[in-house]
Amino acid sequence: MSKRFDPLHALPHTLWWQPGVYGSGPAVLLWIVARLPADMLADVFGTPLAPALLNHAGDTVFVIGWLSSAAWLWFTRKRPAPARDLTPLDLAAPTQTPHTPNHHGHGVG
Repeated sequence: MSKRFDPLHALPHTLWWQPGVYGSGPAVLLWIVARLPADMLADVFGTPLAPALLNHAGDTVFVIGWLSSAAWLWFTRKRPAPARDLTPLDLAAPTQTPHTPNHHGHGVG
């Protein structure tokens, strides 16, 4: 019998934090660059909106990294086994095996 491959559960659960941490590095770098003199950034990037765009890009990278971590943590979590669906017949069935006599007339069970 082969086991069904589930790609989401193939990810190691203990490394869920990595996308957030590794996304934070570039985000911090973008935030630092956004604080450089506005005239210099406008000359380099060709737009006076460069500081705001870089700051927004840092925010976006940071949020995407931590949302990825949250998704990883959520989809690789351990789920309890599904509860067995009981039918009315299951509820009416006896919980002990019946006492049946063996071929010598003595009870087994």
